[in-house]
Amino acid sequence: MVGGYNLAEQTVKSYVINRKNFLFSDTEKGADASAAVMSIIETAQRNNLDVYGYLTHLLTVLPEWGRNPTDEQLESVMPWSESLPDFCRQEYDEIRQ
Repeated sequence: MVGGYNLAEQTVKSYVINRKNFLFSDTEKGADASAAVMSIIETAQRNNLDVYGYLTHLLTVLPEWGRNPTDEQLESVMPWSESLPDFCRQEYDEIRQ
């Protein structure tokens, strides 16, 4: 435990803080999209990625692949993939709190 919080509590903290924002989503799809983006960001952080660089990479390559990317393409952009470009990587001395 770090600072009185375990990893699970730290992970959901951003969802709890942003819960009020979901109340103002105009549609269910909007709320789902917000939750998906937050999940991507949190997963990138937990995999020690530069979030801005990772999102930039995703928003660059995913549209090029169209509506039905292959499993291999999707695997190549997962946060734990070794094939991510260097600008997606960020060195951390410790996990962000």
